[in-house]
Amino acid sequence: MDIMLVGGISPMMRKLSLKLYKEGHKIYVLSGNRNPAERYEYAFERYDFPYDSASVEEVFRSVNPDVTILLGAFDGNLPGDDLRREAIQYAAGLQNILLSWAVLEKGRLIFLSSVEVYGNSYLIPVKESVEPEPRGIRSLMLFQAEESCDFYRKQLKRDVIILRLDRLHDVPRDQREAAWGICERKCLDAVQSGTISYRRNHKYGLTYMGDAVETIYKLIACEEHKYGLYHIASGKAFSEQKIADTIEEHLGRELEKIDNTLDDKKNVILANERIKEEFGFKIWCEPEETIEKTLSYMKKHSGKFLDRSSPGWDIWHRIYFKTRDLMGALVPYIENLIFFIPFFMLNNRATGSQYFSKIDFYLIYVLLFAVVHGQRQATFSALLATAGYVFRQMYNKSGIAVVTDYNTYVWIAEIFIVGLIVGYMKDQLNFIKEENEQEVDFLSERVTDIADINDSNLRVKEGLITQVVNYDCSLGTVYDLVEQLDKDNPLKILFHAITLIRNVMDCQDVSLYRIHTEHYARLFGYTSEKAASMGHTVHLPDKGPLYEAFSREEVYLNRTMDPQYPMMAYCIYEEGNMDMMILLWSIPFERMTIDESNRLTVISKLIQKAVKRSAAYLDLLRNERYQDERPALWPEEFEELISTYREAGAQNLTEYILLQVVSAEEGMENAGVTISNMLRVTDYIGYRNDGKLYILLTSTDRKDCGFVQGDLEQKGIRTVISEEMGL
Repeated sequence: MDIMLVGGISPMMRKLSLKLYKEGHKIYVLSGNRNPAERYEYAFERYDFPYDSASVEEVFRSVNPDVTILLGAFDGNLPGDDLRREAIQYAAGLQNILLSWAVLEKGRLIFLSSVEVYGNSYLIPVKESVEPEPRGIRSLMLFQAEESCDFYRKQLKRDVIILRLDRLHDVPRDQREAAWGICERKCLDAVQSGTISYRRNHKYGLTYMGDAVETIYKLIACEEHKYGLYHIASGKAFSEQKIADTIEEHLGRELEKIDNTLDDKKNVILANERIKEEFGFKIWCEPEETIEKTLSYMKKHSGKFLDRSSPGWDIWHRIYFKTRDLMGALVPYIENLIFFIPFFMLNNRATGSQYFSKIDFYLIYVLLFAVVHGQRQATFSALLATAGYVFRQMYNKSGIAVVTDYNTYVWIAEIFIVGLIVGYMKDQLNFIKEENEQEVDFLSERVTDIADINDSNLRVKEGLITQVVNYDCSLGTVYDLVEQLDKDNPLKILFHAITLIRNVMDCQDVSLYRIHTEHYARLFGYTSEKAASMGHTVHLPDKGPLYEAFSREEVYLNRTMDPQYPMMAYCIYEEGNMDMMILLWSIPFERMTIDESNRLTVISKLIQKAVKRSAAYLDLLRNERYQDERPALWPEEFEELISTYREAGAQNLTEYILLQVVSAEEGMENAGVTISNMLRVTDYIGYRNDGKLYILLTSTDRKDCGFVQGDLEQKGIRTVISEEMGL
């Protein structure tokens, strides 16, 4: 899908972009500013236009997104000093964005709000039906933004979802990201100053940012939803005092804890029943784990979190910072003193010279620093020049004579007047130059908007052309490969299907199970030992994540990287019942995307079609394959079946054991019925060309074979191993 993210850089923007990128979506960003220092790592295209710009409509027409996500409370452009001005600008920009999006008459819009809209304290978890009572400019701005989005949902019947997120916790990358969460801020205070404040009567709901992002993605990818407003929250209370105690525990040293408890009790916990019931919600990380990881990261990367003035630095870092600051302030003055020495020497030599006595080297010296550095250094150089002039005059006159000389004061006035005026003009020229550059940049923005959009469209077009040209496994190619199965021997189709999946999905570890009654799956074939690691027989209800995905007829994706489950799996249904499941064990995490899951689904459906044809063909030939009413296969068909498994075994696609029936107390003719009732549905019995009765145990090793032989002997049937894979 094409997804438009509207917002500046923030931890939520980074996490959400990474999630969408891994899922294979194309990400477009409307950043709202022109700061080139901000990097959107996973954006396919970035538009640096203000939200109220007239170019926003052109951006939406160009991108034509399937889903638009407004970062809202997590917009990196919002935190600032002038909240009132920012709130007004954001409200105007939001209306421009909503109007530009509504013109498309396509797609879904998601607005991320926050628990901040609830200004009061609540005794029980707050449900979506509770009307917010915002307090403060920021919370009022978010509530008005919710109302604006809700208008398009109710009045214009557009697909709009408002998500109120709990207070989030995550490990920050730097000091700026630490300002977004209450846990991170208090960790930063503890590391920087060794003090931490708390209020005993303030409790919050804390939710891991990764859990919130996973839930947001479910709302992005879902085809339909029941409500227009959801709360994304853990539903668990966490007090400020508990946060402070946890930080002190994991920091490993005693902190100065300041109790700022007042009468204003605050308890806001969002209820998550609505989102949990419809989409599910699972907690992967508790606040205690995040605090521990955050403190460890801050200690390891202290340069990103401690200022120069922070008491958290050791004494050597403090000396280094003070020395560097002092040297930085002294460098211009040291430069001035160094240049004074050659000018002092030149002035002394020129005084007695016939040709250079009229040149005032001190005036040149003062003008040089006034032109280069401005008024401040011009004043300092004028003081040095005055000292040098007086010192030189005292060679021939007494100090009192120099001080009382009228010409001395005239010369000093000349030096200071010229130096200060030139320095002031230099400062003014710099100021005017900066103003002109800002004005030129501002006027150039609107001129370059259309050109930027056109350039981005060209890049998008070239990217799509490259993607189509380089796409080796298109649906047409897959269909051609699967069509070859129709020309195969019906007994070999499934083995060839395993090889086909391995090649098309570029996965070396593939296994295929046949599912029978009571949801028991029996291993049919595999390409490696890893692919068969789940065992020969699997009871699906015992494999919770797999069974849940299969019950919903969805592709299973191992997002938790659990080694006991495959990375990707799909179940093929036949007449409403589970028939086969395909497991892929070595798909890289970055390839666990919608494109890959769709490809697996299409391949499975096409394979199912070929298998269904072969099954129907074998049913038509059933009378020719089996001996009258007996369950044993005719020699010709049984030899062909053995040959198929022998060939698959040579390719390491399966394992089998062939048993010869040596004797039976009830006679060979009746033994076939007894054996048939005891064997699994995946095993076969039949006669070979030597006229003897044999049993083909599929997906069986020597250990399992011993159990089967023991059961047969209890019925009076003795067998010996005639053939096993690898012999």
